[in-house]
Amino acid sequence: MTPPAKVQTGPLVLYVDDERGNRIVFEQSLAADFNIKVAADPQAALQILESEEVAVLVTDMRMPTMSGEELLRIAKERWPQTIRMVVTAYSDIDPILRAINEGLVVRYIIKPWVRSELSQVLRWATEYWHLSRNSAEVHRRLMETERLATLGSVSGMLVHDLKQPLMSLAVNVELLRELADLVPVMRTGVEMTSSPDKRRLIEMLDELPQMTDDIKTSIEHLNELISSLRGFNQQRRDPLTTATDPLPILRHAMSVCQELAVRVRAQIMYDGPRQLPRVRMAATELTQVLINLVANGAQAVAARGEPHGKVSIKALERDNMLVLEVADSGVGMPPEVLKRVGTPFFTTREQGTGLGVAQCQRLVGTAGGGMSIASEVGKGTTVTIRLPIAA
Repeated sequence: MTPPAKVQTGPLVLYVDDERGNRIVFEQSLAADFNIKVAADPQAALQILESEEVAVLVTDMRMPTMSGEELLRIAKERWPQTIRMVVTAYSDIDPILRAINEGLVVRYIIKPWVRSELSQVLRWATEYWHLSRNSAEVHRRLMETERLATLGSVSGMLVHDLKQPLMSLAVNVELLRELADLVPVMRTGVEMTSSPDKRRLIEMLDELPQMTDDIKTSIEHLNELISSLRGFNQQRRDPLTTATDPLPILRHAMSVCQELAVRVRAQIMYDGPRQLPRVRMAATELTQVLINLVANGAQAVAARGEPHGKVSIKALERDNMLVLEVADSGVGMPPEVLKRVGTPFFTTREQGTGLGVAQCQRLVGTAGGGMSIASEVGKGTTVTIRLPIAA
């Protein structure tokens, strides 16, 4: 006679999936090690959450009556101590990123899952549920750490997919460079025509060399970022041996953000010397920081919705440091918002991730510099970064 299966009484793991086969496999694979309950839809899951203490909620994203994302939102609001996860296909990456960004989940599990790996994740989750259930601060730190780790995992998956189109761009920009070298010849030909678009054609031809250089610089920057994601190169660089000219990078950041500024009838201006000292910060990291800060300034001006706004960048040397100030005439921030700026995942923009300023602070700090933010509602924001000058 077969002995009865052992009934698990540990922390409850609730799995939600509208496909019966998936529920059977999940329960039969893991019931020997965990206290498992399954639900065929989010409504049934909510009934279980109402009546029992659930340690871990694992849900599919695509379900007919209510999406997994909606279920996660309700669970976050009503049962915040429950550790929330999703099981998903790679094609669902957009809702997963949104769920991570909004703090709805701490982990995601890709289909088809491997039992040993899933078992390890659930064991981790139940242990941390025990640890954090009586401490909101421990729970908050856990969520923040895991969300960062999960975003790192997602970025690793995306690196391979980004390389191929980037290679295509690199090849085409070289062809564009050959075309740009022929601008004098093409300009002569256009000047001989009587086309009504003659003036615009000449303007576009004159812009082609600079446009090509900007695209090439952006491609090189993206390649560096992808290499850093793949090998964590930024952690291995020695800042003492790095010497970067900040002026070309500053001009590139202004060029990249110029279209955004033009759309809202704003200006991006540089106020500083024509030559700047080299700084102890890698070019890729400095590019990230400056594009982020200038773009944030342009977006703040856009949010104000008034013409003639501006983003100004000032540069000066002080105490063997290069000081860069990025000031905008945007909406500004109240003290309670300013206090939280730079906290990972905190953002005031609907499509923001809350990671940009935090990343800037980390990169500047790693280079041995510092970053500060001053803001006033209705007047704008000034971000000041201080970078060590290279010997």
